[in-house]
Amino acid sequence: MMLMYTDHSFDASQNQPWNYGDLVRDLDLKPIIETMAGGDDFIAQVVAKALVIGVDDVDTILYRQGVLEDTLRNIDTVRSVYAIITQAITEGRRRLFWIPNPSPESVVFASVRTLEVYLDTLDKVREVFDASASQFKSAGFQNLIRSLDYRFDRNYLYSIRLMLSSLEFPSGVSVAVRLGDEAELTDFTLINPQRKRGLKGLLAFIERSRYTWDLPERDEAGAQEMGEMRNRGLERVAKVLRKAATDVLSLINALRTELAFYIGCANLWGALSTLGIPLGFPTPREPGVDTLGFSCLHEVSLALRMKAKPVCNDLGTVKKPLLIISGANRGGKTVYLRSIGQAQLMMQCGMFVAAEMFESSISSGVYTHFKREEDNELGGGKLDEELSRLSSIIDHVKPNSMVLFNESFASTNAREGSELAKQTVTALLERKIRVLYVTHFYEFPLWFYENRPSPAVFLVAERKEDGTRTFKVREGVPLETSFAEDVYSKIFGDHT
Repeated sequence: MMLMYTDHSFDASQNQPWNYGDLVRDLDLKPIIETMAGGDDFIAQVVAKALVIGVDDVDTILYRQGVLEDTLRNIDTVRSVYAIITQAITEGRRRLFWIPNPSPESVVFASVRTLEVYLDTLDKVREVFDASASQFKSAGFQNLIRSLDYRFDRNYLYSIRLMLSSLEFPSGVSVAVRLGDEAELTDFTLINPQRKRGLKGLLAFIERSRYTWDLPERDEAGAQEMGEMRNRGLERVAKVLRKAATDVLSLINALRTELAFYIGCANLWGALSTLGIPLGFPTPREPGVDTLGFSCLHEVSLALRMKAKPVCNDLGTVKKPLLIISGANRGGKTVYLRSIGQAQLMMQCGMFVAAEMFESSISSGVYTHFKREEDNELGGGKLDEELSRLSSIIDHVKPNSMVLFNESFASTNAREGSELAKQTVTALLERKIRVLYVTHFYEFPLWFYENRPSPAVFLVAERKEDGTRTFKVREGVPLETSFAEDVYSKIFGDHT
């Protein structure tokens, strides 16, 4: 139905990307997905994929934003259509696919009944949208409404219903056959039941009645043979009707899938609005420019978990491929990184973001490499595990991708970890890949700051003189310490 793309529909059946688990875990997407789902398993399935399978086209992102704005303005109408379609799909699938004895006759009967349900549904959907057509301004919804009016107008639906009613065979099934060379029955052809109507149909019936044979009441073998003959005559019709029902189901399910995504977005919008978090539509920039900037950007999952408005952060718009965040431990660096990753994914699937302003270049893919806690199931050491995950990213990453590192290589000493980080980042930058890196190392950010091999932005988690963390991240020179003494003092008291 083309609400999510200008040229094709979103396919909810496609496989998750290989790094889906890492994205959900590292960017803490689970609360976002659950809030968007609102208890609807189908919406959860759709948004979980849509959130991580973004698009790399500015026009498509803006197209989706327009549809989402329409959804937010007309959410009751959209929910009503979604409910109508969901009920029809449940009923249609039960009728069409749960056939106890899938004989041609039963398939014809079930398909006719299923098509009647689907056609009634399309009629209802068209009427609902027609009643509020003037309220929808986006190209996506306008195209949908026009398509429904054109493809499923009343006259067309009436003619289809007449055809379906005739396929219920109120006057019985008529089949034409030929005798083969050895007197066997061949070329079974169903006689169109609609052609029985009128004077010609009556004369034909009178003509045929001269050669009538009544099956004896107790002739079970004869009844079985007649049933097989009837089924052979219905075989081709059964295949056509089942395919028609399946095709209409696919069309209705595509619309349900796309509406599910936008209803999920509306659910999240409502939840965040209640918390007083500013929401707005981001500005996508063309790939390759390395643009990033935002105002009062929030980490969405943190807000949902806290059920409160957390500290937000700002970044003046920059056009640099490398962003390094260092500074105080427990100062909000990871939250800052997650907020950017979440906003990038939300922007690229056509959603709003939790910020007053957000603009970023479109990425061909978003990848995360966060440190892992101890895992007894690891087959090797933690460094081996980190290098293995990094190798997988390198195998998949493409130019104009975005890679977010959080305390990577922290499982080794500072000198070795800094060297690994430096070589990794340098190699990625050479491949035109944007890098956002949170680190507690000092040598690694200092080397980039002093040598400037590539344009970079240096940020520091703010810490007041008394050790208080503001959870604000600001531009600044890399610091020589991560202030681990503050954490020690908080837990064990002043050690001086």
